[in-house]
Amino acid sequence: MKRLLLSSFLFGVFVLSACSSGVNDVKPVEANNIKEVCLKGSIRKAPDEIIEALTKSLKQKHIAARVVKKDDGCNHILHFSVKGNSKIIARARLDLRDSNNLSLGSISYKHRGDEADRVKQVGLQGQTDLMINELFKNN
Repeated sequence: MKRLLLSSFLFGVFVLSACSSGVNDVKPVEANNIKEVCLKGSIRKAPDEIIEALTKSLKQKHIAARVVKKDDGCNHILHFSVKGNSKIIARARLDLRDSNNLSLGSISYKHRGDEADRVKQVGLQGQTDLMINELFKNN
């Protein structure tokens, strides 16, 4: 009985901590030799500085980034879908794919719970840092 109760408690703590961080459905990139990615996505409903924030977050992981409209000449393409207001991200999905369009890793993000309080302090850059750090945790 104690073992069942302890297991349930630990599972609950794990679930709550995952929800409060803002990231979920994380499939980290296994490759650790990625030096450049091409950014491709819709910025119509995204924060004004989303490209700059993503580029800076990637640079902290020693990964260069450039924006593309087509996948030509890109070994790694970071597809992104971001929605929010002019200052912060409400929802995001990042998916790193290779030149054969195979997914190498992905992450989803939602601005909710404890994450909403954290974002008040760290802003957009903190949001993109969190997502990129989780996606490229092995890099």
